[in-house]
Amino acid sequence: MLLQELLGIDEEIYLIEESYTSQRTPERTLQYLNRFQNFPDMENTRLVRVRQAGHTLGLLFFNPAEGDVPVDFWSVFTGAFAQAAMKSRFEALADSILALIPPEKDVEISYEAWMRAVNEYYSLMLVNRNMCDSCSVRPESYSSVFSENRIKRVADILELLRKKGYYPEGRLLEVCCGNGMSTLALYRSGLDPLAIEVNKCTVCQGLEQQVLNPQRVMVMDATAVSRYFEPGSFDAVMGFMLGLIYDFNKELWVRIIREAVSVASDGAVLLFTVSSKPEIEILADALFRAGVEGEIVDNTDAEGAYDQWFFVGRKQKS
Repeated sequence: MLLQELLGIDEEIYLIEESYTSQRTPERTLQYLNRFQNFPDMENTRLVRVRQAGHTLGLLFFNPAEGDVPVDFWSVFTGAFAQAAMKSRFEALADSILALIPPEKDVEISYEAWMRAVNEYYSLMLVNRNMCDSCSVRPESYSSVFSENRIKRVADILELLRKKGYYPEGRLLEVCCGNGMSTLALYRSGLDPLAIEVNKCTVCQGLEQQVLNPQRVMVMDATAVSRYFEPGSFDAVMGFMLGLIYDFNKELWVRIIREAVSVASDGAVLLFTVSSKPEIEILADALFRAGVEGEIVDNTDAEGAYDQWFFVGRKQKS
């Protein structure tokens, strides 16, 4: 596990918060750290600090095996991904604890590396069935789930974008990634998107097939990305085969579009594909209204199934 590798720790590691999205408002973390200062025998606690440029990204507390706990493990607390006010509270609590207990190890890690390690932890917890009360979904073979023709179709769209001057570069976000079939095409094209999907089962399937990168995928609602990422966080935002989009549910998809644009930087590429012209017209209208200039592209073929129409454009300066 990347967390253990970065920290030079052999024992098991457990994050206090139950998911990456809960790290945005880490109530458990703050409550525990508040109580920790009153724990008996606190001065004998083994502690590791994770930091970047003087800021505390995380604290690890050692828990020895005893009673019903058969192995030694480290509890991990982080405020790195929290909202500003909670991040400040975390750092203040960390400073007060560190003033009382000198860490046995002070590890310097970049924010990006810490984020990848935490993402991987939650991905491994998911694919190992540790984040669901029960699971009745049976593993399927790669060939029964993934279509090489579909992967090639996304790769062909990317090549068309290169010719049009819209090729995505820099910090990339893929919304509604599903099990990672389109994500795989991005990987094969040399791109490294952060992929998000609200359905845990499809993310689990992509991880199980070793298609999705566990360090670069999150279970997250695409209608709420602005809760977790700051404006201008991404240089491209993409979504492949969104839908089905109808008049009765279009507000959901319009909300996803608005959220996507809100976390895109000025000049960022926006790319969304669907199966029909009426669907792409709904998305295009939402994109135009959100300040994106671009075009609808007819990408129909004889099969008439995937990625038949797409919109590509750039976010204009506010």
